Amino acid sequence: MTTSDESIETFCIKGITHQGKTFRPGDWGERLMGVITLYVGERRPGLHVASTRLAMPVVEAGVKCLIVCGELRRVCPDAFDFVIRFARDNDLPVETRARSREAAYASAAWTG
Repeated sequence: MTTSDESIETFCIKGITHQGKTFRPGDWGERLMGVITLYVGERRPGLHVASTRLAMPVVEAGVKCLIVCGELRRVCPDAFDFVIRFARDNDLPVETRARSREAAYASAAWTG
């Protein structure tokens, strides 16, 4: 969902529970991105792993996170619901953010 002409809504799922415990396994973000890729049927050229421009594992302040583009809600509501349910079921915080289109598309160009 676009929040304005200049920004895109994104969701940051943090890999630390509300109780402060690090979520395991350590590659949960990459695995969840792979599941999203199965839902949307997208593969990134030149990468040997499943990936999508709609989700990207990152590390913020030492915490592993998964950034999910709000566009996923429109492209594949089932995948979006799965991701949000995954976060809720595992007690992981989800932060809603508005990112500039430029920053969002720069992230989409990430090649790991």
